[in-house]
Amino acid sequence: MRNRVKVQTETTAREDLTSVVTASGEVQPHTFVDLSANVSGRITALLVREGDSVSKGQVVARIDSTRFEAATQQAEAALQAARADLQRARADLELSRLAFERQERMHKERLVSDQAFDQADAELRMKEAAVQSQQERVAQAEASLASIRDDLDKTTVVSPMDGVVTSLKKEMGEVVIGAQSFQPTVIMTIGDLSVMEAEILIDETDIRAVAIGQKAEVSVDALDDLKIDGTVTEIGSSAIPRGSTGSVSTGSTANQAKDFKVVITLKDPPAALRPGLNATAEITTAHKQAVLAVPIQAVVVRMVDKEGHVIENEFTSSEPGEVEEAPIEKGEEKDGVFVVKDGKAHFQPVKTGIVGETDIEITEGLDEGAEIVTGSYKTLRTLENEARIKVDKKKEA
Repeated sequence: MRNRVKVQTETTAREDLTSVVTASGEVQPHTFVDLSANVSGRITALLVREGDSVSKGQVVARIDSTRFEAATQQAEAALQAARADLQRARADLELSRLAFERQERMHKERLVSDQAFDQADAELRMKEAAVQSQQERVAQAEASLASIRDDLDKTTVVSPMDGVVTSLKKEMGEVVIGAQSFQPTVIMTIGDLSVMEAEILIDETDIRAVAIGQKAEVSVDALDDLKIDGTVTEIGSSAIPRGSTGSVSTGSTANQAKDFKVVITLKDPPAALRPGLNATAEITTAHKQAVLAVPIQAVVVRMVDKEGHVIENEFTSSEPGEVEEAPIEKGEEKDGVFVVKDGKAHFQPVKTGIVGETDIEITEGLDEGAEIVTGSYKTLRTLENEARIKVDKKKEA
């Protein structure tokens, strides 16, 4: 009995298994916009506060419009001058047309020379070109006025959607940079809080089990771990290096752990839910009833040769006091469990399925009611095939 290995065992049985992937993230509205300034200037009026509800088209802020109003007046004056010049050009054209018609009649009657007729014809063409040129100047002045008026209109900042002001980033009197720059100033964020989501980051080893439409349960720390039902609606296709600011992987991050962004749309979000709150999601990736299952720690990996025999490490001694490991025969690593037979632990290769909280499904290689070794963990790591065992504790199914 001294050479027996002390183990714990359990009788296999069928049970219901649910596979869950857990990850954390934060709550965000489904639709939100960072409302930026379209023109540069100083904020002269801020008409909303954080938490206020706004409607589409509602004025939420105003930017100093003094220089845009002056530019508008200047453009209007330039347009009026261009239109006046066009009227004069048209009048000159009409006079030239009448003079040409007289010269044409007189030329037919041989009362004027060819030179005089050609001169009248050239004068008419010049006046027509002058009118065309002036029409283009008027069109240019109209376009310039329209552009300046557009800038003037943009000094009035309006909400692009119905929603709630979730973040107010600027105060009245601050200077903002317009959208013509590469980094326009964000004045506020407006979100539609009627549809809320949880954006979570799932480890790359778990993402393959997650699919669109799977059910999830989201708990929010700030709301006393309130649990909200949800559904997976988006799965990121690009990996995000862990610890980054959320951008996808573009550089060399081969040895860095990565996550994938997953979006869970929440069902009936409570009124107290706010953007940015920390959340933990449990996504149900699989559920099976009455499957053969064993404790997760009972499944171990062993090297098996072509005949299916377990390859054990053998040790040889070349000199007194020296122990060296003999070369290990090449084989294939296989999952398996140790089945108790005749007082020995026999390694039995198995195929596994879904993983529950503490148990794992066995799809092939093990019969219901078999007695298997389930512990201890340290013992399972070093337990050899056909080792003689002593059952310290047996758990019945």
